[in-house]
Amino acid sequence: MSFIRASPWWSLHASFIGIPCRLCLDLVRRTLDLWRQAGTATVGRNSIVHALTIETRWAIRIADDLRRAGHTLDGVLKEVGLVRTDLATPEDRILYAAYVGLIERAAVLLGDPGYGLKLGASYGVRDIGLHGFIALNSPTLGDALASIERYVRVTNEGIDAVFEADGDGATLRFREADASLRGLRHNSEQAAAQIVRGARELTRRKVTPVRAEFMHERPNERIDYEGILGCPVKFRAEWDGVVFSKETLRLPVIGADSKLLRVLQSACRKIIGPVPRKHDLIHSVREYVVQRLAKGAVPLDDVARRLGMSSKTLERRLRERGASYRALVEDIRRDLTERYLADTDLRLQQIAYLVGYSEPAPLVRAFKRWTGSTPMQYRARRRKP
Repeated sequence: MSFIRASPWWSLHASFIGIPCRLCLDLVRRTLDLWRQAGTATVGRNSIVHALTIETRWAIRIADDLRRAGHTLDGVLKEVGLVRTDLATPEDRILYAAYVGLIERAAVLLGDPGYGLKLGASYGVRDIGLHGFIALNSPTLGDALASIERYVRVTNEGIDAVFEADGDGATLRFREADASLRGLRHNSEQAAAQIVRGARELTRRKVTPVRAEFMHERPNERIDYEGILGCPVKFRAEWDGVVFSKETLRLPVIGADSKLLRVLQSACRKIIGPVPRKHDLIHSVREYVVQRLAKGAVPLDDVARRLGMSSKTLERRLRERGASYRALVEDIRRDLTERYLADTDLRLQQIAYLVGYSEPAPLVRAFKRWTGSTPMQYRARRRKP
């Protein structure tokens, strides 16, 4: 929607006051149509967790950055399982895992350790789709941030968001629904910068958060967190998140339209239903396995007990979904290993431990079976600009 980005944000915002906005209602219609057309997910390497989707508007922006820097898109997109036609319009949907791979790969190719932050700071509230328009028409900044927990899945199924209030303020926490994707830096930093930029745009104030929190380690490179986020940063947190004071949360959203807000909320409820969607069984299995792998192999019996069923019942329900426990564990180990190799500087021994092996040798054998190359060959290939 380049025509939205090209318009001054204050002039487009004025069109929301008192009258239905044609652009906004047209976006509602297109979003509803695309959700109705969405097919069911497959399993295996494209299991239900991997099949969580995100609107292509973010990937289109990344592709534009790569193109401007002189990179050939076809090869980069192929690495993450995409083709050019996947990025046809901002309201189309792609796999969330593919988007995460694209932003992390783009940061390497562009040679920019602060790419995620800069990307997030470049998004206006209207650039983020339907739930952005709900924020634009919420009474206060606190209401706008709280709406993200309820409606973010309209445009991005890959994120879990929680708005937690306490006596001093509130925190908007977010992390990947697929636990194997958590802790990748540029995606997390993009989201935090986008939240801060949005808070300032909604209130027309230079809002300063109390703190930003990230699950990933502090990067070795020098990153301008203070300049973009305007606040201290905590690393190795349980969730990514941005903390705001109660005074900041009370700031009004300038130009909000309560009538339009009700229309938008009704449209979003039609998309996501009266209550948030429950995670699929495969998602629950993956979630538990990812959390436990660093402690060693995760027996099927442990997972079944955690989910409140017998091992035989769990195996049967997985078969009904075209999956098996052994294949899921293999998928998780492969996913995690590939991400640790591509996006961290962890030694092979550390990676082996994190994915449930007691030593590197069995991981090397498994990785050759998965990819046809050694872990170090894979890392060198992914790190090559």
